[in-house]
Formats: sequence, C-alpha cells, structure tokens
Amino acid sequence: MKLEIKNIQWLILIACFLFLAACKKIDAYKDFGGGKEILYAGKPDSAIAYSGKSRIMLSWLRASDPKVVKTRVFWNNHKDSVEVSLATASSKRISTIINLAEGNYNFELYNYDAVGNHSVVSRCSGSAYGEVFQKSLFNRNLDNFYAKQFNLPYNAALSWSNSDVKSVGVEVIYKNSQGVDKRVTSNAKAASTFLPDYDLTSPVSYRTMFLPDSSAIDTFFTEAIIKSPAALLPGQIHLKNSGYPFKAAKTVGRWGTLADWNTNDAAKNHDGPVGGLDNLNTSIDNYISFEFWGTPAINNGKISQTGTLPAGSYRLVVTISSINNNLEDSYISIAKGTELPDVANISSSLARLKLTNSQMNNKDFTLSFTLTQQEILSLGMVCTMKNVNESSLRIRKFVLFKD
Repeated sequence: MKLEIKNIQWLILIACFLFLAACKKIDAYKDFGGGKEILYAGKPDSAIAYSGKSRIMLSWLRASDPKVVKTRVFWNNHKDSVEVSLATASSKRISTIINLAEGNYNFELYNYDAVGNHSVVSRCSGSAYGEVFQKSLFNRNLDNFYAKQFNLPYNAALSWSNSDVKSVGVEVIYKNSQGVDKRVTSNAKAASTFLPDYDLTSPVSYRTMFLPDSSAIDTFFTEAIIKSPAALLPGQIHLKNSGYPFKAAKTVGRWGTLADWNTNDAAKNHDGPVGGLDNLNTSIDNYISFEFWGTPAINNGKISQTGTLPAGSYRLVVTISSINNNLEDSYISIAKGTELPDVANISSSLARLKLTNSQMNNKDFTLSFTLTQQEILSLGMVCTMKNVNESSLRIRKFVLFKD
C-alpha cells in the first residue's frame, strides 16, 4: 500500500514538472513589455542558396499565412540585408538575386506581416564565385584536329583529352564555307567536337565551360584559345573508334563486337555470337582480334569501315599488338567500294598488308595509296583461319593520314 502511495506521489510530481515546463514555453511567446502573446508570421520555408558569379540567388517557398507581405534576408551577422516585397508575387516559390563579393555566406530569412510581426528564422548557406575561382580554370587539352572525316558527314573534328571534373563542356567557334560564324558545344564526356562545313582557311576558337558546383546558376568560361589553320591541320583523318582501347558494341565475357565497325557473321566465331574484339579478360584491354583456338574456324571474316575520301595521297598506319603462331590468310586491306574483297581476291585492294607471324608484333606498318578522284572506300581486315587451330592476331590501332 505504501508503495502504491509513493508511486502516485511520483506521478503527481512529474505532472507538475511538465505543467511548469509548458508554462515556460508559453511564456517564451509573451511580449516582454506587456506580457502579451507574440503573433508570429508564417515562416519562409525550404530556403535554398544557388551560387553564382559575384552573386547568389536565394529561393524559398511563400508562406501559407495570407498576412505575410514581405521577406527580409540578413547576412554578415545582420549587418547587411535586403527586403523582398510579396505584394505582387504570384508564384509559390519566391526568389531574389543578391550581388556579393566572392566568398561563403550564411543567410537568415524572416517573413513579416503588415504590422511588423515576424516569423521564426529560416537559414541557408551559399557561395559567390569570382576572380579566385576564375584563375583556377584551365582549358581542356586539345589532342588533335582532324581536317577531314572518313566516315562522318563533317569536314573537321577536334579531339580532346580527359575533362576536368567541374567542366561541363567545350564551346567552339569557327567559320563555315560561306564565311558565317558558327558556334558548337560538346559536353564534358564527349571525346570529340565536330565542325560541319568547316572553312579550312579560317582559325578556330575554343574555350572550356565550368560550373563551380551543382547549384550554380552561372557558367564560367576559360579564356578562349585561337588556333590558326597551320596549327590545326596535321593531316590526320578521323576514323571512328580507331584504337587503343577499341570500344565495344557488345561483350560476352572476354569477347565482343566493335562499335562503329562492320563485322560480318564469319568473324563472329565466339558464343553470343560475337567476334572481332578481345578484352583479354580485363577492363582496359580492347583489341581488334581474330582467334582460331578451340573455336569454330573463320572463313573470310571481315571487320571494316566505309567512308569517302577526295583525290589525294594517303597513308594508313596500323599497329600490330600480337600474332600467335603462323597465320594462314590474314590481311589489312584498303579497297574501293562498300566491302572488303575476299581472301581469294585480295589483290584487287588499293593497298594490302599480309599478316604473318610474331615478327610483326608491336610494330607499325604503313599502307600508302593514291586517289585520282573522290572515292568510296572500305578499310579494315579480312581473315581466314581454318588449318592452324591455335592462332590469333590482335590490332592495337588504325591511324589514317592525308599527305
């Protein structure tokens, strides 16, 4: 019985404590002057700060309280502020832009009604970027300029190295054949920027675009680099997916088919069916490949690209990675038309190179040819492997030049 009375006393004591705490919370909302309860305006909700170039854009949800007529934004320990009238605002989300020196800022937002009652605070932080950030930016490196395309409907292409993580792309300005300025952009993941109808006598200007962070409203640009035609035209012609590592259209384990190359069924002698690409069971090694090694034989397997070239003298430079055992009938071939010849007719090629054995490993070989007029050409490999069941070859890259 005494225990029950003691428990009841404890319950009464706890209830009194909770009551007093509630009273103190209510008193916190009393006006210090007359003991009256403060009328708080609705709070500016979901405040976000978007970074910019010497500015920050603040955005917040308009309060559902119809009495709210304005929002005041404070920063710099309440030394600076700006007032935003909501009298004519029609959208649910309110925004304002504040011009600021480069730096990081903490903001406090309060809503007010017509008689001056304010809301509880809403906070957010953001950054303004300027000269310091600008000086940290560098142009994306230009790896190569291709004055002509073998199999693309463009006159020229710029080939880029890897992009900075904060880069969002590259902007290129050039003149077309009519002398009209053209502007093209490529995103940061693009390895090339193509210039349709490029005037070969005009310079090219390019600059790299950056966003300082994911919330930025302004794009920063590096200083433009201008390249003259003499500096831009080394004579290399663009081939799709030309080399190491080659890109796959499809892989099944170690083997695959090549993106941007035409591979006939005879070359697909691995399960899938796939063939023409060997990644050596790694994530980085992709070679053009033929292999007859415990697999079905290959009879006139072909891997090729087809394109158009104007009159002129040309060189195709092919890098052999490896040849295992003596090959029967395997060739690099350049031929007129939309298809490479069969092994039996390989002599009809404009230029050809017979692939033989390991003495060709890790070497470059050049196939030269001349066109007296514009021609449709095919280039690539044709291979027959029927007798030596443990033979293979891998090609590292193809590079095409106009002399």
